[in-house]
Amino acid sequence: MCKNPLEATEENLKKGKMLYLVKAKPLPCKHCHGLSGDGMGPMARGFDPPPRDFTCAKTIKGVPDGQLFWIIQNGSPGTGMLAFNGLNDEQIWQVILYIRQLAK
Repeated sequence: MCKNPLEATEENLKKGKMLYLVKAKPLPCKHCHGLSGDGMGPMARGFDPPPRDFTCAKTIKGVPDGQLFWIIQNGSPGTGMLAFNGLNDEQIWQVILYIRQLAK
C-alpha cells in the first residue's frame, strides 16, 4: 500500500480538518465519525458495523495510508461508509493526515 505523499504541515492539517468537519461531500465525516473522531457522530447509531473510531491509536495505526485512501475514495462495502469520489487525491490525503492526528 502507498504512503501518504503529503507532510503533516499546519496547512495540510487545517485543510484536512475543514474537509472532515465542513466541506467533504456527500457529507462531512463528522456526521458519522463524530466531532472528535470517536465514531459517535449523530448518524452513527444506525450503522452495523459502527463507524471507525479514529481516536483509538491501536486501531488507526494498523490501517495503512493506502487502504484509508481507497476506503475514502470508494466507500467500504458492507458498511455505511460512502464513497467520497468527489474529493481529489490531495484532499483525501489531507483528511488522512487529520484523522491520524486524532488518535490518542
